[in-house]
Amino acid sequence: MKCLTSLVLLALLLPFPAYARDVDVATSMYCPLACDPSEAPHDGIMHEVLRRTFEGTKYRLIFHEMPYVRAIQETLDGRYDAISYAGTAHAEDFIFVRNLDMINVVQFATRADSAWQYQGVESLDQIRFSIPKGFRTGNSEMDDYLARYERDPSRIKMTSCDNPTMAQCSNLECMLNDRIDAMLVGSLAFRFITRQAGVADRVRVDPEPVAMFYNRIAFSPRSPDGEELRGMVERKIREMRASGELKGIFDHYGIGP
Repeated sequence: MKCLTSLVLLALLLPFPAYARDVDVATSMYCPLACDPSEAPHDGIMHEVLRRTFEGTKYRLIFHEMPYVRAIQETLDGRYDAISYAGTAHAEDFIFVRNLDMINVVQFATRADSAWQYQGVESLDQIRFSIPKGFRTGNSEMDDYLARYERDPSRIKMTSCDNPTMAQCSNLECMLNDRIDAMLVGSLAFRFITRQAGVADRVRVDPEPVAMFYNRIAFSPRSPDGEELRGMVERKIREMRASGELKGIFDHYGIGP
């Protein structure tokens, strides 16, 4: 009994992490911004920044993986405190982190031997291309075209996957096997995926951009301390940029800051 009492007292004296609360982050795999959390500590740029921001603080960071459209909506609704990345073209109501802008240039990709070039929506009549289900660009003319024809499989192949990385990989396989002529991509992630797969020399990214927006870490407008949490992330980013730590993260993924 005396031994048991001593063990209980010892357990009470051991330091336990005292978290004020959990910070629940919705995420959807889209390398190099958000990769598989099981690959931590190198599980994507946004994941690494968030992890380094909150380690050793009163907050416990928890990632919840889900399809991107659901992640956007449920973070806006307040079910999650933050989303690991959100396109500025997709939702204006987020509390966006303002000093880490990952430029997302939306472009068409084709096989390297293709002669087709994007010259506005009129040029799309010549090809069949793929998009992730529900994808929109922020370019009103292109988005009108997608809304008009996304249910016409002779023009557009819609790919439904759990996350954007899986969708791009599926579309890439279809394109390389000549089942589609082109795919609409976010060029940052597409270049990363094709390098990782060793097929960068078999594809071409059309130089004409369709649209451009930023991917940013974002907090829910319904989070009671969203502004405070954003401030913590922005301060950490400034520190990481000054120390070279942020450059080290970018270098790991083979991209420039």
